[in-house]
Amino acid sequence: MTTCIPDLAITEQISSILHRDVRIPEQDIHMSVHDGWVLLEGHVDFEADRQLVQTRIENVAGVCRITNNLTYPRQTSI
Repeated sequence: MTTCIPDLAITEQISSILHRDVRIPEQDIHMSVHDGWVLLEGHVDFEADRQLVQTRIENVAGVCRITNNLTYPRQTSI
């Protein structure tokens, strides 16, 4: 039996997690949740930041899927 957790509760939990982690630029991250499916959009500084966000939220109760569309600038050699 699966416990149904409202999308608003999932959104609030994720927002709290992102807010507490100073490594995550939450002002540049936009999130929506529908039936436990989290959609992330926006910008971070590095691929490691993109992965950090996903890692931090993948075990939040009620999250069943994550679409991580966060982007980061490509580093170029001079």
